[in-house]
Amino acid sequence: MKVLLSAYSCLPGGGSEPGIGWNWAQCIAANGNDVSVITRSVNRTEIEKFTRDNAVEQVRFIFHDLPKPLDKIYKLPFGNYCFYFLWQYTAAERALKLHRTESFDLVQHITWGSFRVPSFMGRLGIPFIFGPVGGGEDTPRNLRRGLGWKGQLWDALRRMTSAFMAPMMGYTYQSASEIVATSPETLSKIPAKYRHKGRSQQAVGIDLDRRLSLQPRLSQKPIARESEKLELLFVGRLLPWKGLHLILKAMALVEESRSRLRLTIIGSGKDLPRLQRLSSHLKVDEIVSWIPWMPREEVIAVYSKFDLFTFPSLHDSGGTAVLEALTFGLPVVCLDLGGPGIAVNERCGRVISTAGATEQQVVMAIAQFLNDVLADKSVLSPLREAARAHAATLTWQANVDSIYGNSLMAQTH
Repeated sequence: MKVLLSAYSCLPGGGSEPGIGWNWAQCIAANGNDVSVITRSVNRTEIEKFTRDNAVEQVRFIFHDLPKPLDKIYKLPFGNYCFYFLWQYTAAERALKLHRTESFDLVQHITWGSFRVPSFMGRLGIPFIFGPVGGGEDTPRNLRRGLGWKGQLWDALRRMTSAFMAPMMGYTYQSASEIVATSPETLSKIPAKYRHKGRSQQAVGIDLDRRLSLQPRLSQKPIARESEKLELLFVGRLLPWKGLHLILKAMALVEESRSRLRLTIIGSGKDLPRLQRLSSHLKVDEIVSWIPWMPREEVIAVYSKFDLFTFPSLHDSGGTAVLEALTFGLPVVCLDLGGPGIAVNERCGRVISTAGATEQQVVMAIAQFLNDVLADKSVLSPLREAARAHAATLTWQANVDSIYGNSLMAQTH
């Protein structure tokens, strides 16, 4: 089958959106499909170097860019969205010309994976998959105060952007053969008249073979830990909606055994000053370590040196760090929101319910779990084994197979 993949962001070895674009292309091709990827030339050097040095079969890249003068749009307020919109429109024009000679069987939009910005690839008139896309997740109303005023303002602007862009999504939804959302929350934001085309599944995955091959070599760079302590880890951008404030408040509620707790935070972001002030106010400074952002392979090296991964994000569509933690047998404590709430279950971690809960109730539930583990660390052993087993089902290839093996694919033959 000849597949055209629209991947605005695509980079070998990249994280987030660029990693999604790259990994979906490779895994679609691994299923025996002939894949053409339309993407920007900003990553052309890295892509061409990788394809020269590695066997990348059945994938070719078509580099499409806007005229140079339009690059200035990016510097304007919300300019990245305007630039992206124009790129998507002109990329569809380019795809139409390609289709006349290539006769693609199917086209898929993969990045950006956002439900609030359109794709015009439905113009090709062939089966069109829109997604997986996310972004419909939102901070529960009862938990918004803890974001701080800047976080609340950002969240409000995000909701306003979704409402503003909604009328522009009609053509994309109408022309799509299938709409794939990364979470039930995003799926619920698709207009009801198009929802029969929709389903929910993750966009992010893990390269299990690569992670496990890296583990023996990288694990020689440990972050020091004491076996009697409960070592917690957070990896991610320090932004209000990542929910790190909930973990700090939960640690403050652990009184008798607090000295046995240690939280290591790896990441950088605009919320760092607020979080550090909160840590000081809660008097948990002595049991929190702040480490600036580290290269990805160095981060992977530390997972196996901790007992528990904390990721209380309030609206994360994916959560690659969660999947990486599970790969190395690190149980995860998260909220029942977005991608992490889907990826984690009670066998490999603890999913904290937020339905109708106040912030205090959520914090107390996290604190209770920490107390339970501190009382008996042996409860982590079955969670570790289940985490490794569960990670094996969360691969990039499994995500791709769930789409490229369904009835829609049969219609293209």
